[in-house]
Amino acid sequence: MTGAAAGERAGRARMGGQTRMGGQTRIGGRAGRVRAGGRRRGPRARPLRLRRLVVAIVLSALPFAYPLLHLDLVGGPLPGVAGVAGLLGAVAMWWQVLLGARHLSRWFSADRGTIVTAHAWLGATGGFLVLLHPLLEMITDRHGPAYLVLVDFTWVESSYTSLGRLALLMFVLLWLSSTLLRAVTRHRLWRRVHYLSYPIVALVFLHAHGIGTFLAGLPWLRAYWLALAAVFAGVTAWRLVSPLLARPYRLAEVTRVSPDVTVYRLRGRGIRPLPGQFCHLRTARLSRSHPFSVVRADEATGDLVFAVKDAGPFTARLRRLPVGATVLVDGPYGTFTRQAQLDAGPAVLVAGGIGVTPFVELAMRHPDATLFHAARHPGEAICAPELIRRLGPRYHVAHPGAERLTAARVTRDAPPDAAYFVCGSPAFVASMSGDLRSRGVPRERLFSERFEW
Repeated sequence: MTGAAAGERAGRARMGGQTRMGGQTRIGGRAGRVRAGGRRRGPRARPLRLRRLVVAIVLSALPFAYPLLHLDLVGGPLPGVAGVAGLLGAVAMWWQVLLGARHLSRWFSADRGTIVTAHAWLGATGGFLVLLHPLLEMITDRHGPAYLVLVDFTWVESSYTSLGRLALLMFVLLWLSSTLLRAVTRHRLWRRVHYLSYPIVALVFLHAHGIGTFLAGLPWLRAYWLALAAVFAGVTAWRLVSPLLARPYRLAEVTRVSPDVTVYRLRGRGIRPLPGQFCHLRTARLSRSHPFSVVRADEATGDLVFAVKDAGPFTARLRRLPVGATVLVDGPYGTFTRQAQLDAGPAVLVAGGIGVTPFVELAMRHPDATLFHAARHPGEAICAPELIRRLGPRYHVAHPGAERLTAARVTRDAPPDAAYFVCGSPAFVASMSGDLRSRGVPRERLFSERFEW
């Protein structure tokens, strides 16, 4: 899902705020360095580590290339390919589960959008291989289609085979909810169905351990398989206990700034987000969390400020909280504005609606940032007085009936080497990104917000 300002149906809600840095241009909480020409350049953030992820995935799958050189263990090429396909499919879905744990995935990349893309790709690849495995087995043993769905727990081998069939049926349900039925499925239901990834992987591990010929013939490969299963169990346990590690913040101030936007100030310590990052908020330890961008992180008091648009049951619960209530904060994560932090070159920030929230602090800190905002009503123009005062002509806001924000307007005065950052509803992001591409903006200089899958 791209963009900000989406309802709970899209599983997103946006927020905003502002930060003063005592007059200094600061990035990541540290003063910028002056480079030639008198412009400040922010210290380089940690490099994206996606290469580590690619290398780790390849290395984790490499042991399963060995059985392809020993197809005599299973009686020929076709059953051998079938077995290896199932094992590789399980490894791909194993990685999908690991990347779904945001506490772990940020070790591989600070760019949450990249991780989300890798998560989806691994799920699709793993699902394809897991589906290919029983089809090849059916062809090899010359069974009919009933072989794929027949469940029989009357004896040991059929029980292990049936575990694989149950995993296959769950995968089909997961695939349907994520593809053909995605447009008509509410996000809450889709997310719950998505959790089938955990029992699917567990069943595949048990299935392969029980009847996997390669695992039975190669003790070292079986030991490796059990190690992967142990890591999977550990990650699952971590997902269950991670809500207990969220930091408690106190709700210090609530301000309704428009009919559908509320600003919340949370007071606490321990979380220091970069501009454009988001945190997950909970109203109770075991409740579901929701991602919201942070646009004010006061270093003196530790306060975090969010501007949340009404978007469903969660934001309704948040509005009902009294001042002084505890809100659990987990993060920070993401930062699709990372490239603007790596380099102090020109940045063009394009926001739709409440999607302006991750840009407020970045625009005020970045010496060469221009902010364009398509606001549907004054309540979405978060921090407009502050932005006008701090940015002057570098801040442009368009309201309905006055001016329509277009890609032509955005690119008209932008220098050739500018990087473009787009945030807003999914429709706004898709439309504006497409228009910017048609205006000649290279793909590598166009970035958009992605929270989760």
